[in-house]
Amino acid sequence: MGKTFYLKLAGQNLKKNSKFYIPYFIASSMTTAMFYIMGFLADNQGVANMKGHQSLVAMMKMGTFIIGIFAVLILLYINSFLMKRRQKEIGLYNVLGMEKRHIGRILGWETVYSYLISMLCGVGGGILLSKLFLLFLCKLTGISNAINFTVSLTSLTQTLLLFAAIFIFILILNRFKVHLSNPVELLRGGNVGEKEPKANWVLAVLGFALTGTGYYIALTTESPIAALQYFFLAVILVIIGTYFLFIAGTVALLKLLKKNKKFYYKVNHFTAVSGLLYRMKQNAAGLATICILASMVMVMVSTTSSLNIGMNNILTTQYPHDFSISMDNPEKDSGKMLKDLVSTAVAQKKLSISDLHGTRYFSAVAKRNDSSYSLGSTDEKDMTGMTTFAFLSADEYKAATGKTVSLGDGEAAAYTYYGTLPESFTYLGQQLKVKSRLQSPPLDTDMSAYLVDSHIIVVKDDAVLETLHQAQIKAQGQDDASRYMYSLYFNTSGTDEQKIALTDTIQKTISNEVKSWTNGGGYRISSSAGMKDDLQDTYGSLLFLGLFLTILFLMATVLIIYYKQISEGYDDVGRYEIMQKVGMSHAIVKKSIHSQILIVFFLPLAVAVLHMAAVFKFMTKLLKLMGLLNIPLFALCTVCTVALFAVIYTIVYCITTRTYYKIVSPTK
Repeated sequence: MGKTFYLKLAGQNLKKNSKFYIPYFIASSMTTAMFYIMGFLADNQGVANMKGHQSLVAMMKMGTFIIGIFAVLILLYINSFLMKRRQKEIGLYNVLGMEKRHIGRILGWETVYSYLISMLCGVGGGILLSKLFLLFLCKLTGISNAINFTVSLTSLTQTLLLFAAIFIFILILNRFKVHLSNPVELLRGGNVGEKEPKANWVLAVLGFALTGTGYYIALTTESPIAALQYFFLAVILVIIGTYFLFIAGTVALLKLLKKNKKFYYKVNHFTAVSGLLYRMKQNAAGLATICILASMVMVMVSTTSSLNIGMNNILTTQYPHDFSISMDNPEKDSGKMLKDLVSTAVAQKKLSISDLHGTRYFSAVAKRNDSSYSLGSTDEKDMTGMTTFAFLSADEYKAATGKTVSLGDGEAAAYTYYGTLPESFTYLGQQLKVKSRLQSPPLDTDMSAYLVDSHIIVVKDDAVLETLHQAQIKAQGQDDASRYMYSLYFNTSGTDEQKIALTDTIQKTISNEVKSWTNGGGYRISSSAGMKDDLQDTYGSLLFLGLFLTILFLMATVLIIYYKQISEGYDDVGRYEIMQKVGMSHAIVKKSIHSQILIVFFLPLAVAVLHMAAVFKFMTKLLKLMGLLNIPLFALCTVCTVALFAVIYTIVYCITTRTYYKIVSPTK
């Protein structure tokens, strides 16, 4: 044989099987382009120099890792399908006298062709689209800096090496399969059917148990920190349970439907159920994968979109004032002096100031045991009953809010960010009874984002406040006990840019004075405008990553559905021809085909929606960790996401079903 024989034969094979290989090339090219783009963004010096670049670069690197892992899985899945469909062709080569090493050479050249096409289209497309995605990232994160566009040699090298390794592994795997194969079995491989599977009730029950346990965790978890701790456990349980349910549960369900004579012995139900039962074992994993991918897409889009849409709500909740300045261990008159310095700094910028007020308080971490709170611990391994408090006097409450609260000895007013506070409780031996519940927080603190129960307690006067503080010092020691804090809040006129610039001016104005007022204690300045930039960086990059991975997962979903439809079409074509020959009308056969496809196609979507319903409460707890307390907004985003995905899924159904009909559509 000539040196170019294998090369030409490999090219002819790809052309002859274009129906199978074109989607393969599209998938590998798109995955290559996405991997390059994500690596380009992670390596881009303009992104690295942006404000908040640490989180941006970290997310882009995480996205590169996820896409790399996903590329391996999706290309291996498609290759397994391609090799299954080509068993007869490979067996024929062997029977006609071609040795297995010659077949290996053909597969080798096919792999080279596939790699070159994927890299040419994928890397080329990635380079062309990388600037567009860079601008999109800047738009989402609100960054207006001019960023130079360059081709990332690092990302290019990583892309070429990764996909070279993937294609080499696929070639080794294919050659190994050919080496172990029997030519006669290969010739019959495309036509060999499976025996009717037995219902594995143990696996089905285990699937229900694992999925149910995951649902139970999601529905009963109340604490955000517990939600964070159990998140991956719940996800893993649901994923494994979903695969078990599709592998064994669907067979068990079809067996039950088959035993139901009233349902089973109808023309369209009989052929649909028997057809599904016959091959459910080989298709169950694909259906489960579609379900898991659909769930991932809906979770990512609903959470990231709600965070971005609810950004202003998050800012309003955590930062109701434009500015806050907190001093640690302040002297008695330092609050008044701080107000004067701040007013001077604002006037220098020719801005107006309003709602200027300050509050003196101290915070504490405690451990709850029924209605008693003892000294807390910072041990993150056991957060059960962990509670944070902020204590202030009634006079400070009035100074902060302008409202009066009347309290007697042993009485308190309370505002709860999260958790429950007994009507009567003991803090370090000091008994307090909650006389009233406050409707709004008197302090601008980040307690709304704490992972544990959080309360603000207003007591009668400074004497009671000092008693509580001394109780903490006695329990924890002078050096370890919390110090008093003084927080100053105010609003100003001006744009966000002016307010960010004002932050630097205030810091320069008060820096030296505050150190002398606090006996060496520190201070912190926060502005809602500055936090808005930080949130937009974080949430914008999360949305970008979520949308990017959504495209990847949608592509994988479409490909799995497409190849599943083709595979089932070739498996079913002979069966439907036999049905016509034994007297079944064309209309009934068409109805049976439609019923069968509809059941299989929309089963993963239905289960994915069920997963979303079960995980909704769980996700609200996780979103609370990121500051989003607007549950109706998340609910709306979830409903819209599910509806949009269902529409896209239906469109994919209509398109791929045409391919199925072209293969199995019986003639009149």
